[in-house]
Amino acid sequence: MTNEPGHIFMKLQPIYHSLEIRLLSYCAILRYHLTKIVVSKPKLLGLISVITLIIFVPLIVPHIHRPHLIYFISMHVASITISTFLIVASLLAYHRTNSSKILYTTVGFSALLIVELLFLLEVIPGTSSTMQRGIYVGLPHMLLLVMLTLFGLGVLKVEK
Repeated sequence: MTNEPGHIFMKLQPIYHSLEIRLLSYCAILRYHLTKIVVSKPKLLGLISVITLIIFVPLIVPHIHRPHLIYFISMHVASITISTFLIVASLLAYHRTNSSKILYTTVGFSALLIVELLFLLEVIPGTSSTMQRGIYVGLPHMLLLVMLTLFGLGVLKVEK
């Protein structure tokens, strides 16, 4: 038995090859299932909804005894879910078409997502004291104006 680096590699090569084949098959299975989800808009919306709920449920649970807060937080989480879905759907459409009109609307939906995240932070008790009041007043309105401008560009832009 020699202690050459090549000798050790030769011993580990079958294990490496087996792991590589297994990983490639798992990736193929995952790619197949993701493709089925991405092609189906209802499945894509369901997946995004589940992921969003998993992320934001910890924000809702501490306020279970305050129904008015749960209402506002749930409303913003629903808006975040819809914004995220629209971003993903428009990115998929942009990937298919390479249309700058769709790219403008994608960025507009991204601005809407940021606005909803800011509004969610405003609703949750304790977070508004950590951020300046001006951010909540000015920034969301500026982002909404940017969003509307981008939607307008997307609608009015003439494709060649």
